[in-house]
Amino acid sequence: MDRDGFCRALLAWYDREKRELPWRGTQDPYRVWLSEIMLQQTRAEAVAPRYEAFLTRFPTVAALAAADEEAVLKAWEGMGYYSRARNLRRAAMEVVRRGGFPRSAKEWQKLPGVGAYTAAAVASIAYHEAAPALDGNQARVLSRLLAFEGTVDTPQRLRAQAEALIDRERPGDYNQALMDLGSGVCTPRAPKCGLCPVAAFCAARAGGDAESYPHLPPPIARREVEVTVVLAYLGGRVLVRRRPSKGLLAGLWEFPNFSEGTLEDTLPGARATGELARSRHVFTHLVWNMRGLRAEAEALPEGMRAVDADELRALPFPTALRVYRQIAMRELGGEAEKDV
Repeated sequence: MDRDGFCRALLAWYDREKRELPWRGTQDPYRVWLSEIMLQQTRAEAVAPRYEAFLTRFPTVAALAAADEEAVLKAWEGMGYYSRARNLRRAAMEVVRRGGFPRSAKEWQKLPGVGAYTAAAVASIAYHEAAPALDGNQARVLSRLLAFEGTVDTPQRLRAQAEALIDRERPGDYNQALMDLGSGVCTPRAPKCGLCPVAAFCAARAGGDAESYPHLPPPIARREVEVTVVLAYLGGRVLVRRRPSKGLLAGLWEFPNFSEGTLEDTLPGARATGELARSRHVFTHLVWNMRGLRAEAEALPEGMRAVDADELRALPFPTALRVYRQIAMRELGGEAEKDV
């Protein structure tokens, strides 16, 4: 491939067509890093308003490092993958401890929650390091450009090819250009080859089978679990508990629930008073099929809290239980929350 010609065509297109996003146009490592963490597993359109709100709450890395974990989780609410928020806070504390941000991708990877992709993205945008930010989008684009025949079970399979192609003068813009190309043009299905600024360089298009790339391993089947979620009321308040500090949804608050056993096992003495809506939430490798149950509690169980509407609104809750929190808010006389 004509690398120089490819980079010129890609960057000329990016200069004309790049998306207007609130984190574009800055080289502030805190803002770049925050945006990259938020963009993991989350669409840019969903991130934009939450990015601005998070910066209002924690405008500097020092403010984030000094924050209580529960406050950070609350600010992250609705974004999912909450380990990102916990690691973000831990990494901020490490940055403050060391007296400043890392300046290379290699050093960035030493921070909690910062993998190869994020490290390269931040180092290239904030510090102009020629480090390819290999995520699913970039790997898909490169696999098509090169008609890469290997199995791309991880984007890092294409690291050597990515390092050979990256523009040395504008590495940050190059990485962002490939992100935009992958998200809007070189899409997983029905790629818009006729609109692609680098179609002339694409081996897969020349072969007439761009959509067959990349070659991916078979998907992992999600495990389905039946969960009963209980809105248990006591003295005009609803019972909640905090999840363990490790594991799925670590540190967030939830309503009592169970996938095995009975209501009596979970809330001794509680009396069921009605059925609630069913709901379903899909995690990466797990599905919760939920049924709701309303109940009256006899006493406050150890390890639980009884909260009113205002307290419930203030607690960081997983999106998986949003339907039941909305029901509880209404039944407690509070105003249901709106989506951000």
